[in-house]
Amino acid sequence: MRLPILEMGGRVAESDSIAEANDVFHLTFDEIKSGFSGADHKDLVTGRKAEMEKWGKIVPMPTIGEPPPHEEGEGDPLGVAFAKFFGVPPEPSRDPDIIPGTAKVVRSLAEASKLEKGDIMVCEMTMPPWMPLFSIAGAVVADTGGPLSHCAIVSREYKMPCVVGTVIGTAAITAAITDGMTLTVDGAKGIVRIDSRG
Repeated sequence: MRLPILEMGGRVAESDSIAEANDVFHLTFDEIKSGFSGADHKDLVTGRKAEMEKWGKIVPMPTIGEPPPHEEGEGDPLGVAFAKFFGVPPEPSRDPDIIPGTAKVVRSLAEASKLEKGDIMVCEMTMPPWMPLFSIAGAVVADTGGPLSHCAIVSREYKMPCVVGTVIGTAAITAAITDGMTLTVDGAKGIVRIDSRG
């Protein structure tokens, strides 16, 4: 796809609509089409390049490694708002592979509000919209997934225990666990132990 677009960029540059072929990547398809007719997009491209450079200077919030100390009201306003909305990654436990906690079965984001700090999130699987829940949960247990599943990767980033692929035949962990049970999750061994049925 890149080569045909660069070819279009070369032709649009020949019509003096943009300064060089690579500038085509700063235009929409409709703007590229109008560039063939000689519409001048040089100022538009310059503005978009400046905006990209500005965004490129923003340092993303850390999500891997030790969570930074968070002080309410300190730091840039965007960072403070981000921390209030998404939370801060949980503090690592003394043994980050083993976590006891209260089970909360979350089958969809509509049930996410019942999850409290340190709870063990029991779910079928996770997807990118579930990211904020990882800053609340103490551990995650999922019916499906493997070492490269979304759930496993994000759990490693947050340094929290995670056990995935718990379906055996037709028996799923979300069917065996109910809210309020006390569990211990051993992420290193892939074990979920029921300590109390609540």
